[in-house]
Amino acid sequence: MRNFIILMFLISIAACRSDEKKHSGKELKTFPKQQKKQIKIENPIVGNTSDSKVFYQCDPNCIWEYYHPFADTSYVFAVQNCGEEYLEKGKTARIYFGIDRGQTDKIIWGENVFIKTQKDFIEYKDFNGDDINDIVVFSETGARGSNSYYFLYLVDSKNHKVNRVLNFEDIVNPQYNKKYNVILGYGYSGTNNYSVYKISKTNKAYQIGASFEDDFDGDEEVLDGKIKEILDKNR
Repeated sequence: MRNFIILMFLISIAACRSDEKKHSGKELKTFPKQQKKQIKIENPIVGNTSDSKVFYQCDPNCIWEYYHPFADTSYVFAVQNCGEEYLEKGKTARIYFGIDRGQTDKIIWGENVFIKTQKDFIEYKDFNGDDINDIVVFSETGARGSNSYYFLYLVDSKNHKVNRVLNFEDIVNPQYNKKYNVILGYGYSGTNNYSVYKISKTNKAYQIGASFEDDFDGDEEVLDGKIKEILDKNR
């Protein structure tokens, strides 16, 4: 058994070295997504602890997702999904935004969050009406899987920034309504309810008006009228 574990560890190191060569230059011209299988070994090494290099390193303990939000692909948005045993209690993943400089990286910001491990936990959708896809990261579900919660990161292409929207993770099943430039939350419970939210200039999500019951079976015309009524009352 011990020989098998050692063999798997050597294979993971070789794979990581091969991956480093692949991404060490500036040839990235697309928006790739990369995953590494999690390998359990004795005395695991927590990768990516160097101050000089974080992205595209060998890390046998975590699953990584990479996204390049701008035409300048040296900018990197990365999710390192490991489990709380490698981070802190209640936090299973670390999210980074920075610049890949080849042999070194510049980390602009990083934060630990909770993400329930699953495949394809990142989506790209416009949530503020600028016709640029923002980054939506799945967090967890409630109500036996009916209610889903996410983190939202707005992509600012003009200033080469990615900004987290605070409190967005409290919005259940969020959807963007472009007509009114609002976010709709739809919660399944004893009764199903809509809530209307906006994003402030300081990148905080806040609710407008009171939630209302979906007693009209999601009729688009009725929903449109209720959103307009809330906005008119809360100008």
